[in-house]
Amino acid sequence: MPPSIRIGQTCRIRLQLGESQRAILVPRGGFYASTGGQWIFVVNPKTQVAVRRNIKIGRQNPTYYEVLEGLEPNETVITSGYDIFGKNDTVVLKM
Repeated sequence: MPPSIRIGQTCRIRLQLGESQRAILVPRGGFYASTGGQWIFVVNPKTQVAVRRNIKIGRQNPTYYEVLEGLEPNETVITSGYDIFGKNDTVVLKM
């Protein structure tokens, strides 16, 4: 035990189990409550239109979801809640 820690003192640590590996990560957001992690809106930067796309989520931590299928690296997604989008399959973004 390090001498700077006293009995009963709380200490934050970062614990990594297993080896690191490359993965596509999506920040946690309100989209999961609307979709159950089954799909997400992916933004086309040229047309400013977001299209609904099926995904498969793997592991998760308090900050990110791991996407196993349905996304390519560096694609932009909407992670906010989807309640305002209704049942639409596309969303036109206005800037």
